[in-house]
Amino acid sequence: MKKMLNTLLHPSKTKWFWVYIVLGILGIIAGIMLMPVWSGCPDWVFWKDWGMKIVNMIICVCIVLYLCLYLINKIMSRSNSVVKILTIIEFVLLALVALGCVLQQFKVINIANGACAILGLAMWCRGVVEIFRAYYHQRGNNDRYPLWWLVISICLVSFGVYLFAKPLFSDIVILWIFVVLILLVSIILLIDGPLAKPKSRKTKTKSN
Repeated sequence: MKKMLNTLLHPSKTKWFWVYIVLGILGIIAGIMLMPVWSGCPDWVFWKDWGMKIVNMIICVCIVLYLCLYLINKIMSRSNSVVKILTIIEFVLLALVALGCVLQQFKVINIANGACAILGLAMWCRGVVEIFRAYYHQRGNNDRYPLWWLVISICLVSFGVYLFAKPLFSDIVILWIFVVLILLVSIILLIDGPLAKPKSRKTKTKSN
């Protein structure tokens, strides 16, 4: 995850620099089209309900990315067997949640404000695993587990349970968060495009 963010914020020179620009433009178009503001528009605005229709699939994709880019690495790097088992359980639970998003998308199941409940469950899983990790780290190590991270883990558990039991916000809020993130990443890609463009041979010759 850190490597991906570093690549996004500090692009290397490449002849494929134009891909950044194309993805940025497509991302901005997608972000604008997925905004909930189109819901009251006439029928000719054919994309007016796309955002709300695919919000569950967006959550599913985010969970899958989290599992593949972050959690698998955590499972592979865990040395403590108990924490590793807990991380595997978290992986299985979130994989089932992702499956639930797909089922809800196709109306097999229906959960009111499901996006908020799913977010709460994901936060609770991560918090519980980190609390157990802190406990076993403290038992088997002389180094103290960072207190600030333990506090964050406890907050994740508490807030996660609250969100799961009593969703605070609707799926529209979740959709707005995703739209803002898409737009931010797209703007960064548009900035990265010119930065990733390699110097032309004429420029190199003049500098030499």
